Amino acid sequence: MSIFASSISRLQDPDGTCKDNPRMLKECQDKISSTLTRLFRQPSNGGNPFLFALSGPKPHFLSRTLGGGGKLDTAATDGKNYYWNPEFLSSLSADQAATVMSHESYHVLFFHCAPERAGGMRPSEWNIAVDYIVNGVIETDHDKSGRRAKQPVIWDGPLGQAIPLQHYLEWIDGIRADLPQPGCFADPTCHGRSPESIYDEIRKHQINSPRRCKEHQGGCGAMSLDPKTGLSTVPLPWDPDACQKCGAKPNQGFGPGSLDSHMPSRQTRDETLGDMMRAAEQTRAMGRGEVPGDIEEALGRLQKPELSARDIIRSAIAQKRLDAGNVNDWKYIRRRPTFIHVKDPITGKWVPKHRLYIPKKHDFKPKWVALMDTSGSMSDDDIANGVKELQIVASIAEGWIVPCDASPYWDSAVKVTSSTDLKRTKVVGRGGTVFEEFFRDLPKHECGQEIDIVIIITDGDCGQIPIKLAPPGADVLWVITNKREFKPNFGRVCQLRPAHA
Repeated sequence: MSIFASSISRLQDPDGTCKDNPRMLKECQDKISSTLTRLFRQPSNGGNPFLFALSGPKPHFLSRTLGGGGKLDTAATDGKNYYWNPEFLSSLSADQAATVMSHESYHVLFFHCAPERAGGMRPSEWNIAVDYIVNGVIETDHDKSGRRAKQPVIWDGPLGQAIPLQHYLEWIDGIRADLPQPGCFADPTCHGRSPESIYDEIRKHQINSPRRCKEHQGGCGAMSLDPKTGLSTVPLPWDPDACQKCGAKPNQGFGPGSLDSHMPSRQTRDETLGDMMRAAEQTRAMGRGEVPGDIEEALGRLQKPELSARDIIRSAIAQKRLDAGNVNDWKYIRRRPTFIHVKDPITGKWVPKHRLYIPKKHDFKPKWVALMDTSGSMSDDDIANGVKELQIVASIAEGWIVPCDASPYWDSAVKVTSSTDLKRTKVVGRGGTVFEEFFRDLPKHECGQEIDIVIIITDGDCGQIPIKLAPPGADVLWVITNKREFKPNFGRVCQLRPAHA
């Protein structure tokens, strides 16, 4: 340990948060040191060598504020550094500090705070969803590694009592009057799910919640009302920028708060992946235990990368545009003229003389149609995740989504001209699965005329389609929503890999 430990940074206090309390500073420094020492142990002795290799060498700072002037009440990381509120850190045991350190690290490793992933989400609900994910990973690894024997209870004390997802949804529905304070959004049954699916489930319950400040009545959508009286739970006076119906501030969360402050990562994706791989290599080299299963799975995808369904759809679009873009369009001439130059006999200079008329390249937008399997074997998550894969094609080309189970529902087809139209996707049917009629009748309908790309989103329980029904000239992509082995008579197959974390 001595060589590696020499690179571990001691807890620093650059802002002087404890300048008037040197005793607290010493206690906090000892807490971080004892936490890292505990992490270095074998998992059967309560350690977590992977987390030690990941977080030990990074600087740890005491602070009460975040970048941009935000308040830091607990802990946070931006991938490069770890930040601790001194009072919060002092209140933790070494085991609890290790849990918080693990919680912070997983947020970064799973890219939960990346703006491109959290964009468009309500911050308070997104924070809850990603907390359920990382705490589910912590619970699962706690059992598999054998740490449970040394630390039977994870969520207690300052971390708060565990709140199962079902209990939180019942609180939104007004069935439960209260939740533990402090509480922690931890539920081992959430392991294996994506934060997007949990976020969507939370939002579905919020739509009809008696706690909701109704938008159609001029409200803000916050969970700020008493479910019995319908009155605001926000005490007066209300701030000027607060909702004047309930007093909630923009993006204010209600109920138990998040375990930590979710900071945007300052690391690039490549830097984060490099950290993950180096920590895994050091863990194996130390011979002190296994890399957590969820990290091992992510590393496997890195070492043997596969194209996602979205990547393959994007590639198909690019190829179609490239093929068609090489065609000259003689109906339109390039605006910037091009000339043949000749030498002026008097001045000896080359001057433009004969104008050339050059056609524009054909501005081509591929036309697509997506068959959405709405049979009974497709779950709501399968359908929702499949629709998300269409965002890339919906934003750049016009297309259609056609629901289909035992037969296609042409009257429920949705025309898509922008990504916002995806919300209008209709789920009808929920019967058996037969796609032959769709392929046979596709050329007869408006959406099947001069089609370039056909995308079938299905679980693969659809049988084989005769090759004679393959749309001529179209690139056919089968997006399979599970791990079913599927080999169609025509087209390409891509597995839809839902984000586990």
